[in-house]
Amino acid sequence: MTTHDYSYSFLRYCQDREAGEFANIGVLFWCPQDRFLGFRGSHRFARLTHFFGDLDRDGYRLLVAHVERRFDQMAEDVVNGLPLDPLPASARELATKVVPEDDGALLWSPARGGITDDPANELKFVYDRFIGKHHEAKEATRRDDGEVFRQAFRSIFTSAKLAERMHEHEVVAPLASHVFKHAWKNGVWNVYETLSFDMADPDSIERKAHTWYGRSMHLTQAKEAPKLHYLLGKPSITDNARHYGRAKDILNSCEGITLIEEDEAADFGRDLESRVLSTVHE
Repeated sequence: MTTHDYSYSFLRYCQDREAGEFANIGVLFWCPQDRFLGFRGSHRFARLTHFFGDLDRDGYRLLVAHVERRFDQMAEDVVNGLPLDPLPASARELATKVVPEDDGALLWSPARGGITDDPANELKFVYDRFIGKHHEAKEATRRDDGEVFRQAFRSIFTSAKLAERMHEHEVVAPLASHVFKHAWKNGVWNVYETLSFDMADPDSIERKAHTWYGRSMHLTQAKEAPKLHYLLGKPSITDNARHYGRAKDILNSCEGITLIEEDEAADFGRDLESRVLSTVHE
């Protein structure tokens, strides 16, 4: 088992620097030997309002989303080997390239570190331990991924014509991997994953989209890059439609993703059956 050094720095929200009160809202994780750069931020603000009073909810969420996008792009540059020579030794050196030291409400903690053989899992552990347990309530879903699949898509993949031609396939990329239970190959692997956005909390909808956007960016770096198909469950709460639209925009911003909504299932099933069966007769 090979272990490598890593460092991390917390992104902090500090409304009044003179008062010195702050709350950790994100963490940047950097493992230079694995060229792994990851940022996780919390979109929840209930704990911040407890500390600091009223906040601009939309402004805060947009700020965190902006920081996430910047680090996603930086991580992609690192994976693609764009010059960062010499590689920074500390996460904080990279952190200040996106959120510089100034008099604003965001600031970085001193860097901490350790060793790990699994940077992605270590990032999750650090986030959950120091941030997630304080910020994140249990995600309240009205329908989870499995329920959406059973309701809208299961009959397609278990049909007599397709069941034997679908396979489980693991996509392995340098910094991520994922097992897709439904996949088939026609020159390239076509893989399918159900994502339910039928959630009670609107913040959870966009947060889930950001999570899968980041994962997708890594998976598309696989040596045998797949075609990613996400089967979507829409919100049953009308007021969450705007957030669902944003979630789709976030996912669509990653090249190589096709989105199929549950009300398109019938047409999708016919098209998939036609495409898969055409390869049998070639």
